[in-house]
Parts: sequence; C-alpha cells; structure tokens
Amino acid sequence: MIVAITILSTALAITLWLLYIQLRKVSKLEAFLELYVRMLSVTALRTNNAYKRMKDVDRLGSFEADDETGFIFKEINKTTTELNNFINKYITTDDDSTKEEKKSEKK
Repeated sequence: MIVAITILSTALAITLWLLYIQLRKVSKLEAFLELYVRMLSVTALRTNNAYKRMKDVDRLGSFEADDETGFIFKEINKTTTELNNFINKYITTDDDSTKEEKKSEKK
C-alpha cells in the first residue's frame, strides 16, 4: 500500500512538473504570436498606404500603363490584396497598435 502511494505521488509530482513546463512554453508562444499578429497588421497597413501613395503620384496612369512600372503596380496591388485577405480571414485587426498606426498615418 505504501509502495503504491509513493509511486502514485511520484507520478503526480512528475506530471505536475511537466504540466508547469508546458504552461510556460505556451505562454511564451502566445506572446510571440501577439507580436507576429501586430507586425503583420502594421505591414499590411504600410503596404496599403504605399500602394495608395503610388496611385496618387501616378494620377494620369502613365506609370501604371508602362510595362516595367506597371508590373510593379500590379505586383504591389496583388501583394496588398493577398495580405489583406489573409488578415481579414485569420486575424482580427482591432488591436491598439494598428489603430495608433492608422492615426499616425492620417496626420
């Protein structure tokens, strides 16, 4: 009886220790993912702003109609669209850093 209690107590202690280690790893991973989401949101915002700025500079459409620069316009537009679709599908962008970035870009 004492042997069984000792074995079960040891198994419980080991299990609790492993659970504690896993909990620490998960909390580190959550912090990393929050930073990743924040960075991705800011990157999407900056890419959108760059594309809008390029469209504003090219009011007449002459650069966009050119073969070489038109290719860049199309690639930036495609990248922006894919990035926005990914963010809208998988990530909520209502965090504080994105709002602050939008406010600073408007000024």
